[in-house]
This record gives sequence, C-alpha cells and structure tokens, in this order.
Amino acid sequence: MEQIHVVLSISSAALGFLVTTLTLLYRLVKSTKAKRRAENVIKIGNAIIPYIEQAEKFTGYSSQEKREFVITKANQYAIENKIRFDLNAVSNRIEELVRLTKSVNKRFKDIEFSSK
Repeated sequence: MEQIHVVLSISSAALGFLVTTLTLLYRLVKSTKAKRRAENVIKIGNAIIPYIEQAEKFTGYSSQEKREFVITKANQYAIENKIRFDLNAVSNRIEELVRLTKSVNKRFKDIEFSSK
C-alpha cells in the first residue's frame, strides 16, 4: 500500500514537471517565431527605402505603378533572403514611409517659402 502511495507521488510530481516543461517550451517557441517575424518585417522595411527612393525618380508613372514596383522589389528581396513575404505588412510600411516623406517635404517647403 505504501509503495502505491510513493509511486503515485512520484508520478504526479513527474507529470507536473512535464506539463510545466512543455508549457515553457511552447511559449519559448512561440516568442522565438514572433521575434523572427518581427525581425523579418524590419529587414524588409529597411530594404524598401532605397526602392521607394528609386521609384520616386520615375517620371510618367502613377503612384500605383511606383507602389507595385516597390512591392515587386521587396518580394524579390524576401525571396533572395528566404524571408516570408507579408504583402499587407509591406504595403502598410510603404504607405507609412510615403506619408512620412510627404509630411517632411511639406514642412521643408513651408520653411523655404517662409524664409524668402
């Protein structure tokens, strides 16, 4: 009878340890994937800046065509670097950067006109 009690105590402790270990591993893997995903978004975000600058030099093209150019280049960058390409994240980043440059350019033009 006492042996059964000892076996049950040890097995319950081992089961608790196993559940705790599996939970910890699950959270570690999940956070590692999220970190890797975030790093990839940053890499692509930094890579598209020169493409945006290049696209802005194109004359005779609509903003949609320039945007498609940047998205295509970003996709090529992702393929070359074996990064999962997220179209929505890249599109949002492009729009964010374009808005930022427009606001900076507008303020710069306002400063130029006010100083004349």
